[in-house]
Amino acid sequence: MTKKRQSNFVKNGVSSEQLPREQMERAASPHDLKDEAVLAILLKTGAPGCDVLELARRLIRAFGCIQDLVDADWRTLLTKIAEYNKNNSNEPIKGIGKVKALELAAAFELGYRRLRIKPSDLKSMRVRNAEEAYQVFKFIAQEGDAIENFWVLPLNVQRRPLCEPIRIARGTANSSGVMPRDVFREAIRWNAHCIVVAHNHPNGDPAPSDGDIETTRSLMLLSKELGIPLIDHLVIATTGYVSIRESLVGRSK
Repeated sequence: MTKKRQSNFVKNGVSSEQLPREQMERAASPHDLKDEAVLAILLKTGAPGCDVLELARRLIRAFGCIQDLVDADWRTLLTKIAEYNKNNSNEPIKGIGKVKALELAAAFELGYRRLRIKPSDLKSMRVRNAEEAYQVFKFIAQEGDAIENFWVLPLNVQRRPLCEPIRIARGTANSSGVMPRDVFREAIRWNAHCIVVAHNHPNGDPAPSDGDIETTRSLMLLSKELGIPLIDHLVIATTGYVSIRESLVGRSK
């Protein structure tokens, strides 16, 4: 047995790269596993001088948190790894090239798709007010997401969703960076009779900012020009949601 082969073994002859899988096998629930253990199972193997658990820890550190990591596409994965390695040459992330980045991004996308509304449930929904809109958007506004996302929901004349909410923009911790024309591009593509939009507040407070109000007004102006009514704009947070339309009505009284 070579030294390289021996280095992969630890107490009782169990490979260090098998430990995360053993943890999942022994756990009462996969939710009990630490983030790095779950990620290590996806990574499968480590790299020379870096076992798979340490590689998982470094990858999480490169993004700052597990939420930002699983939200990344494969290009962002490679970019972040390159940035991390530039600043951490003594503890680099090794062994993750294009193929591995694609595999990880695909696994993360499956997790995101699990949050989507079932087509059968979507067809039965109607969006006639803010509460009914929230019942649709809450499926995709992930608790713990550290970045603002902006979604549009195209509706038919009966105010039934034509599709699941479409993410238009992903911005920063306090701004979604949405462009009104991008919102209505999707509305036109789906031949929507009207739309509802929503975005999340990572800080947990659904109170709309001045920027949120200004964005809503810009959307309302464009909606009148295009003849596609904007029904509402929701701000969603862990504590609930706020209807900006209702907020604007309240301000005008």
